[in-house]
Amino acid sequence: MTDRTARTRRLNDMTRSQPEIANASLVMTQGVAALLISGDDDNPPKPDASRSATLRATLAAFNHWPKGNDPYEEHDFGAFDLFGEKLFFKIDYYHPDHDTLAPVPSSIELCRRVLIIMLADEY
Repeated sequence: MTDRTARTRRLNDMTRSQPEIANASLVMTQGVAALLISGDDDNPPKPDASRSATLRATLAAFNHWPKGNDPYEEHDFGAFDLFGEKLFFKIDYYHPDHDTLAPVPSSIELCRRVLIIMLADEY
């Protein structure tokens, strides 16, 4: 593994656990957002803080990197089960000033990371 790959991996691991430090944003699909809502016939739907915390903790603790899902060893894709659903996450690299690909994914200054979390059937 090159030094650049190791730096990219370290930043991607930080993206899952400390996105504010890694110059990263977390984005979720509508399906995942729906998993984080609680409510019933007596109460209107509202965000469930404990479900959101569980999702964040699961992302931060994720540590399953089979070769088929991590061929470049950058820890930029993962799959896990939560709330009875299969979820995927993917980290993409963008230029910090506009929405083009990042020139140097191993640099925190030259790369804005976007972690997208989705239901497997939304892929």
